[in-house]
Amino acid sequence: MRENYLLNVLQKDVDEGTDPAYWWDEERTPLDSIDKRLTDLMDLTGKKAVVTGGAGVNLGQACVNRLAGLGADVAVVDLPRERHEAWVRGAGRTPIAGAEGVAEKFAKRWGTNVIAVEGDVMTADGVERVMRECNDRLGGIDILVNNAADVAMGPFSTFTAADIERSVRGTFTGPVYCARAALDYMIPRGWGRIINVGSESALTAMPGQVLYGSLKAGLAAFTAQLGNEVEKHGVKVLGVYAGCMWGPDRELLPDSALGQYALGRTAIQRFELPEEVANMIGFLCTDAASAMTGAMIPMGGGMAL
Repeated sequence: MRENYLLNVLQKDVDEGTDPAYWWDEERTPLDSIDKRLTDLMDLTGKKAVVTGGAGVNLGQACVNRLAGLGADVAVVDLPRERHEAWVRGAGRTPIAGAEGVAEKFAKRWGTNVIAVEGDVMTADGVERVMRECNDRLGGIDILVNNAADVAMGPFSTFTAADIERSVRGTFTGPVYCARAALDYMIPRGWGRIINVGSESALTAMPGQVLYGSLKAGLAAFTAQLGNEVEKHGVKVLGVYAGCMWGPDRELLPDSALGQYALGRTAIQRFELPEEVANMIGFLCTDAASAMTGAMIPMGGGMAL
């Protein structure tokens, strides 16, 4: 029978006099949190957050709403107004307020500094410009919510090379670029949160979502790998698996079997509010999640059960 290699290595350290107090380092253990209310731990006052796809009608705006409501200053990052409107129309939706309108709305609601930053976060150069502007105008970057996505849906057998390249860039490569750029600002500060928005499509096969589910699964693996690497810098990498979202004054999913398939699979048997998913994202950004890193939390109402 083989011996447990790791156990033997640890036993050797103990035998050689390793101080077990290493695991009880008062500087690394948040002892001051014990006597605080949970709501105190969730105060983001003074933190600087970046939400990509922040003008998005569902989760983007909900994240801006929740983070600003917790006291953070927030950069609403989205495409320039004309490109944003063209993208929304291309997705069969009616354009609504762009980044400027969203920023104005939530700055007024919560009294924090909410700004609009226009740019393309699907390219390396675009990401660098956006992050530089966010840092300059906010006075730092503590939180990144990787929410922006662009992906082709439908039968994979019909996809062109352009569809595939667009999907990889819009669902995986873009968030990776954003995370890499954000680390340049977070690591020197010794504190940071990168929150990746996944999908329960990564946990179970869905019609027409071969690329979407596969690439979101890749993003989940990236979350775990990066979370393990950068924890030592005080940066946590976490995420959520989102599901079918809808809120008041927003268009419903297409009235078709394919459009309703994911919704019909949910355990809660209803749409989830984007704000319900953003509740978890807000929590993960705070010191209330101090013992977590590299984890993805299912927030799709039981779609993958």
